[in-house]
Amino acid sequence: MAQQPKKPDLANLGMTTSQYLLFTSPTYSGQARLEGSPEGIAAGAAIVPIDPEDLEVAVKGSKSFEGPNTASVSFGNDMFKLAKKFEQGEQGELGLKTTDTGEAQFGPLTGYYRQSTQPGNQDLQNKSYGVNAGFGPVKLYADRKTSSQDVIPEEYVKYFDTTRSDSKTDTLGGSVGIGPLNLNLSREFGTRRGPKSKFEDTRPMAQSPNVTRFGGGYEGKVGPGILGVGGSLTDVRGVGTESSLGGSYNVRNPFGLGGNLRATGSYNNPIGGESAAQALINFKMRF
Repeated sequence: MAQQPKKPDLANLGMTTSQYLLFTSPTYSGQARLEGSPEGIAAGAAIVPIDPEDLEVAVKGSKSFEGPNTASVSFGNDMFKLAKKFEQGEQGELGLKTTDTGEAQFGPLTGYYRQSTQPGNQDLQNKSYGVNAGFGPVKLYADRKTSSQDVIPEEYVKYFDTTRSDSKTDTLGGSVGIGPLNLNLSREFGTRRGPKSKFEDTRPMAQSPNVTRFGGGYEGKVGPGILGVGGSLTDVRGVGTESSLGGSYNVRNPFGLGGNLRATGSYNNPIGGESAAQALINFKMRF
């Protein structure tokens, strides 16, 4: 049986939509999409392969009457995807923002890359990249996020050798899911470097406190209902520890009259704040 062409990822803007089939062949089809609403208009086109291992190419753009205008182009298949997006704020606010993204998958490994630049926003540059690995119920990941921006007003630039503020955050983590039980653990490391004036020998650097996060949860049938519980613990080295716990219990038709009985509760103890707890029981039934 011949495979059906897969639908292109053109847009999901929740507008009134018209779709067109531009051409078709034994290996590819050309498709277009036009959308409109009081909030804006959007259009896109794609060359879609019959075989998902072949390349798909798509372009799309949108004109918003209130938000940013966007345009993008992408190509890829089931193993990799590359995309470039342009975003212009209303009335040119902060200038053009360009974002490049890439993703590749090989066996249990998935790698990603994302970089954005916005010269009109004090030359803001953000970058993130990392890799995820899945081995049955065990998932591991590692990523790095960097940010750089000019922070010195133009009239003071002459007093500085370096005018940028840079930050870097590395995260290592993993999770495991066994039946209704799941656990996750991550560790975060960060550094910051400030501008260097002509009166300083080196750029100021600060080590952000290491952050360790642990969480877990359970969801499964207990008695006549479904029990869901979860909790998390966040430790910021040298600052403090934050903990939270929540749960719910749902029973369908508990009194033989239809409806749903639900009980929920939560507790939160933030860093530097007051702890709080709440509980709620409600019963819903349609007539």
